[in-house]
This record gives sequence, C-alpha cells and structure tokens, in this order.
Amino acid sequence: MDFTIDDTTSELTALVRDMGERLVTDDSLRELDARFGPGAESGGTDKDSARFHVRFWEELVRAGVPAALAPERLGGAGLGVVGEALVMRELGRVLAPVPLSPAIRASYLLNALGGCDPDLAEGVATGRIIAAVADGDTPEVDWAPIAHLYLRTMPDELVMPGDFSVERTIPVDFSCAGIVTPAVAHTEPLHRDPAEFDALRRRVHLAAHQWGVIEAALERTAAYATTRHQFGRPIGSFQAVAARLADGMIDVDAVRLSTLRASYELDACSRAPVGRKLFDIELTPAARSAAASAHFWACDAGHRLAHTAVHVHGGVGLDRSEPVHRYFLAAKAGEFRLGGATRQLLDLGDVLATAGDPWEYSA
Repeated sequence: MDFTIDDTTSELTALVRDMGERLVTDDSLRELDARFGPGAESGGTDKDSARFHVRFWEELVRAGVPAALAPERLGGAGLGVVGEALVMRELGRVLAPVPLSPAIRASYLLNALGGCDPDLAEGVATGRIIAAVADGDTPEVDWAPIAHLYLRTMPDELVMPGDFSVERTIPVDFSCAGIVTPAVAHTEPLHRDPAEFDALRRRVHLAAHQWGVIEAALERTAAYATTRHQFGRPIGSFQAVAARLADGMIDVDAVRLSTLRASYELDACSRAPVGRKLFDIELTPAARSAAASAHFWACDAGHRLAHTAVHVHGGVGLDRSEPVHRYFLAAKAGEFRLGGATRQLLDLGDVLATAGDPWEYSA
C-alpha cells in the first residue's frame, strides 16, 4: 500500500506542527494544569475552568485547519481520513487540548443529513461552533463542557438536542469531558453507514493522537537518556536502557503503520463510484479490522511507552514540575478510551470469524 502524502496534506501538517510547537509549550500546559489539572480538578465547574487551549484553537480556526479537514461540500480540501490522522498526530505530539476531532466528525455527520441548517454546518466545519459527539449510549462525552452543539449517533438517527446539561468528569489525563443530559431530544434520520463510519473515524483519530503522544514521549526520553549520567556515563549507553528505547521505536512504527493503513482503508470506503448516492458509504471488513488493529497497537504500545518514559526518567518522571508526566497520563488515557487493547482484539476476532481474512482482496 502506498503511504505517499500529497503536498497539500504535507503543508497542512507542517503548519500545525509549527503552530503547536510555538503555542502549546510546557509553560502553557502548566497554566492549564493550574486551571483544571492534578489538585485543581475541583476548583470550578464552569467552562472557564476547562482544560482547553483557547489561543491555539483560535489560531487553528484562523488558519483554516478545521475547515480544510471538513467535507468538500462544506468547503474542505478533500484530504480524507489520512489527512485527519496526520494532523491528529501533530496535536498528540504537543498534547494540544483542542476539540479538533469532534469538529471533523460533527461536520461530516451534519453533511450526511443533507438538509441540515447550512449556517450550523458551516460554523461547525470552520470551528466557530464547538461540537461534542457521542457514540450510541456512551455516557462520557469528550469536550461536552465547552460545546455549543451536542450530537449523539445512533444506528438510524442523529440526536441533536437544542439544550443540554453537563456533569463534569475527571478523565485520567484531566481532559475536558462530561456526562450529558439532553433537555429535549430532537432526532434526524441517519443512515447506518455514516454512523458506523463515524465510530471508526473516531478510533483512527484516537490512534493517530496516540501515535503523536508516544512518538514525542520517546524522543524526550531518548534525549534525557543522553544527558542523565550515572556511574560516569550517560544512562542511554547502558544496554538495558538502549534496548528499551529501541523497542519503543518499533512500537511507534507499529502505531504509525497500522494507523495509516486504517486511514487508507476508511478513505477507500468513502470514495463512492459514479452512480452511488451522495452519502452512501460501503464499509468493508478490511476497514473494520484495520481500525481495530490500529487501536490495538495504540493501546498496547501506548501502555509500554508510557511506562518506559517514566522508568527511564526515574523519580523525575513522576514529578509534576517535569513535562514527561503529562505524556504518561495522555498515553494512559489513549489506552483506556474505547476499552483498551483486549477490546480491540475481540472486535478484530469478530471480523475474522465472520469475514475471514479481510485484507485478502484489499488494495
């Protein structure tokens, strides 16, 4: 499979990386921790206390990043899930707490409705309207405390309450999330395939974000191993440490390849041939298995890399004054979301049991 990235996607990811490295600094994340982080999680329940990097989000919106990843019908650049995954990786590298994934998912869901309010769809696609998207009966919804719009995907409908209340929760990485109670349930008919596609898109987004988290964590840990001396030499020169870092490189590569494979498989599903309906999506066993495989590697490798980072750093790895503890929490959160590694293997097993080898005839 050809993983070549087009120039437009490369330029967009380079832009996001540059903006992230300039704006989402360790100092700015430390300020967000003081607002809603370890020891401060009970300090407020309003939106102003959410762990949300407002400045970075505003810059992303101003630069047109959410709009570029929106459906082409809403002015997007047609970069597909591959482009989304590569941008999500950049957010993971700097641990950027911004609601880009739900913005992308909500814009595609609203686009699938066809007759949706164009101003609402355009506002979500550009990032001016912050959206939160839940899968089925999932109780906890990411970004719900700051969302202007709440969507819940069901097999044959999209729930769009005009008003809703949120009970704040405290995820392991102190990210912005809450349990939503809709005041009035308004539903729109939605084909099953867009809802299932959205669930797979979310899994790929999570895997891509985890790819960036563990990649940056490994880079920081390797750099620390070259400067921390013990017994008169860098700890990175010790065989046990070097081997563990080398294993980490293999894990990062596994997440990278499996995430890109899942992204390409999903894009292949959404490219409707001539004559197909506008919102018709043909989900394949290859796409389902690729998404489960990508999320398995994100969970499994995330667990190992999180512990490697802490162990190589020693006591410093658990010190809140040092940035590596945020990577540990982010990697663990990425592991826990959607049920962990075992859940992904069970999903993958279901596909293999019902469809055989799903990649035998894939591109």
